[in-house]
Amino acid sequence: MQAVIQAIKRHKRFLITAHVNLEGDSLGSELAAKELIEGLGKEAVIVDSDAVPDHYKFLPKADQVTDTVPKGFTFDAVLVVDCPNLKRTGSVAAIIKAAKVPVINIDHHVSNEKFGDVNWVEPDASSAGEMIFRLYKAMGRKMTKEVALSLYVAILTDTGSFNYDNTTAVTHEITGELLAYGLAPALVSERVYEQRSIKDVRLLSLVLGTLAVNKDGDIASLELTRDMVEKTGADITKAEGFINYARSLDKVKVAVLFKEEMENKGEIKVSFRSKGSADVNAIAAVFGGGGHVKASGCVVKGTLAEMKKKVLAKIEEKLRYSRK
Repeated sequence: MQAVIQAIKRHKRFLITAHVNLEGDSLGSELAAKELIEGLGKEAVIVDSDAVPDHYKFLPKADQVTDTVPKGFTFDAVLVVDCPNLKRTGSVAAIIKAAKVPVINIDHHVSNEKFGDVNWVEPDASSAGEMIFRLYKAMGRKMTKEVALSLYVAILTDTGSFNYDNTTAVTHEITGELLAYGLAPALVSERVYEQRSIKDVRLLSLVLGTLAVNKDGDIASLELTRDMVEKTGADITKAEGFINYARSLDKVKVAVLFKEEMENKGEIKVSFRSKGSADVNAIAAVFGGGGHVKASGCVVKGTLAEMKKKVLAKIEEKLRYSRK
């Protein structure tokens, strides 16, 4: 963290980014980091490969997130949050490589490749948001209610509403301090989790119709196809929590969601969640992905049927020894 602080003090104009498929932690951390940097009298822009999902647009200044560097803006440093490797920044990776400026990497993924010139990686942290909160404290910077909201959403979503194993006493201490800024947790939860349209629920029904469980009952899978999205007209960003329906089955140790990429035909996004001792980061790593021990992902190329067969076979292989 001290190396990050020194790097922030050393530079004046920052490009901030995170991983593709923005969610609460990546977006909330970016927004809070931008406020921190600007509070020091410096300049910063947030550039992401993907647009802000509708159910996160209520976050303060989320409308300032863009997919291109503003005309005339030059930056002398890049801050990447919540991203295990540079490739996961999507289209922004090319911008970063072309700029040839120092990269500051703040992340909590166990699979982080430490791709930055400065790397602050803490796999034990509940979220990148928790790390940005600690950065504020270490630098003696005051937070506003707006920053507290962004960080609260970051922590709330990456801990599964404080249900995942990455939730600790420290996590609750931090969120307690954030709530003291006058946040309304019930309202925040409603905005994040309960803003679905009829189209979105119909998409969920089609996805749940694909639910399959192996003979041992410890692996459950779901599919989300391009055809389902086109048929329902749903907002694909609302599929963020669909995998948890498979994970919730009582005997399931590993849940997996196979999602056809909407724009890149032939690519399948695979999301993993686990319970117990199953390490899905190790499974995702086999296919070039990564993340956390109990929540990970990867992108594979091929048909849905082919990739489903390969991935499920690898999960079976990994779980075989734990069944004995």
